Amino acid sequence: MITERQRQILNLIVSLYSKERNPIGSKALLDEIHASSATIRNDMKTLEELGFIQKEHTSSGRIPSILGYKYFVENVLTLEEFSQNDLFHVMKAFDGEFYRLTDLFQTAADTLSTLTGLTGFVLNIPQRDQMLASFELVLLDSHSVLSVVTLGTGEVRTNQFSLPKSMTEMDLQTFSKLVKDRLVGKKVLDIHYTLRTEIPQIVQRYFKVTTDVLQLFDTVFSDLFEERLISGGRQNLFDYTTENLSELYKLLTNDKLMVQEIREITDNDEMRSVEFNKKDFLKNFTILNQKFVIPYRGLGTLTLIGPVEMDYRQILSVLDLVAKVLTIKLADYYRYLDGNHYEIRT
Repeated sequence: MITERQRQILNLIVSLYSKERNPIGSKALLDEIHASSATIRNDMKTLEELGFIQKEHTSSGRIPSILGYKYFVENVLTLEEFSQNDLFHVMKAFDGEFYRLTDLFQTAADTLSTLTGLTGFVLNIPQRDQMLASFELVLLDSHSVLSVVTLGTGEVRTNQFSLPKSMTEMDLQTFSKLVKDRLVGKKVLDIHYTLRTEIPQIVQRYFKVTTDVLQLFDTVFSDLFEERLISGGRQNLFDYTTENLSELYKLLTNDKLMVQEIREITDNDEMRSVEFNKKDFLKNFTILNQKFVIPYRGLGTLTLIGPVEMDYRQILSVLDLVAKVLTIKLADYYRYLDGNHYEIRT
């Protein structure tokens, strides 16, 4: 579509503009492009006609367009080695022991946000692929009960509720046994089906008042089918725009909607993706995603949202670095969790 020299010119314009934030003229490219100033201007004119660069009103120089950034990311970009400064900050952030998965994910989100100035998100493996690893009920007093649900990735979810008046302590033990016998060891997607088909029939065999028991199943597993979104620097996004603020606010404060947006982009085999123009109110933003390995469990997702005019080499290098370090720390976490033994689950 474009010549090799035009590709080099586009590469230089994107790289220089990301660092200097000033329109780039032909003279700025002479040291790197082995051609005359007139030839470079002609190539820049071609790139402008193709929509890859555009003219600033206040300068004769050119800046990358959204189409230019997209072409650059998809056809020109090669990741640079992460800087020693970035490596130091990432290793310092993850230094120490982590005993909760959410703490690891929060550290990743905060580190991404701090190093890039953008908004960072972390998602576990897709909820449909999560497995119910264990289930416990703790009687807090004669009326209050705490349910503890542990997923296969180590994520723990608790829910405090009032014991239905029709249920005795013995009924509660029967309830717990049903969950352990029928649901523990199953994937969340299968649990959803079992709760709607098998459980109502089984409940009738063990309980006189089935309505309260079925309601208890809904209460205990109310959020099992919802994904937890970990974030860092959500407010950073507002530093880059004054448009569509209400729509942007709705997206950033609605975890369910944000998860849906990320899953739509990353529901494929690609380990890395860069999305432009996802929604009208994100027209001047880019969504960058990097999947990371959760040992023996699946793939999680790191996401950054920021302005189109960013240093993609540096940002993607940081994203890649955090993904690698997070996977290393997760391996340590699962050694602790599994008692130095990995259980391979299919």
